[in-house]
Formats: sequence, C-alpha cells, structure tokens
Amino acid sequence: MVPIDKVKEIITRYDALEKELSSGNIDPKLFAKKSKEYSSLGNIISVAREFVNFESEKKDLQNIVKDKSNDQEMVDLAQKDLNDLDKKKDNYENQLKLFLLPKDEDDNKNAIVEIRAGTGGLEASLFFAYLFKMY
Repeated sequence: MVPIDKVKEIITRYDALEKELSSGNIDPKLFAKKSKEYSSLGNIISVAREFVNFESEKKDLQNIVKDKSNDQEMVDLAQKDLNDLDKKKDNYENQLKLFLLPKDEDDNKNAIVEIRAGTGGLEASLFFAYLFKMY
C-alpha cells in the first residue's frame, strides 16, 4: 500500500519546483540540482496525480452504478470503467512503489566493464566471445 501523503508530497514538491524554476529568481548554483529533481519527478507526476484522483473517480462511478434511475447501458459502462480503474490502480501503485524506493547515488553514473580472455586457451577465448556478445 502506497501512503497517499507521500504521493501528495511529491505533487506539492513538483508544483513548487515548477514555480521556482519558471520564476527566474533562482540561485545559479542550485539551478542544475533543482532541474534534475524536477526532471526526475516529471517522470512519475502523471501517475501520482491519477493515483490521488482515484478515490473520487471510484466514488463517482459507484454512485452511477447504485443509482436506479440510470439506464442499464449507462450502469454497464460505469461498471466496466470501475473494473478498469481497479486494474489501473494496481499499476499505479506498482510504479509509485518503485519510484519511492531509496535511490542509489551510483545509479546515474557510468560504469566501464573490462572483459578479457584469461588463461585456458581456446575455451577461455570462447567464453570471452560469448560474454562480449552478451554485453
């Protein structure tokens, strides 16, 4: 279960960074850092907003399903949308869980991998060739 408070904090932080970056009154030393944070939050912000709006959409659809004055076709469409919404919620939760995991400092850095054929003759060279093709 993803805490809704954390998701709301993400949305608030994104909006604050957007206002701050667009104002032009930002310290040049902090501009790069805040731009990177804004960019990383931009990847998840649409999912976060959909997740926050999930409960209100669910209530609206349930009211349509429970209302006896609606057409049967309207009730069927609302029920279908309600089922789709539940599936989307699971997807949103999974994406938010991955985003909320603690980040490693080395995730955005490059790495150099050196692969050499060691002692062992032809077998070592074949193994090296397979590894090289794999990477």
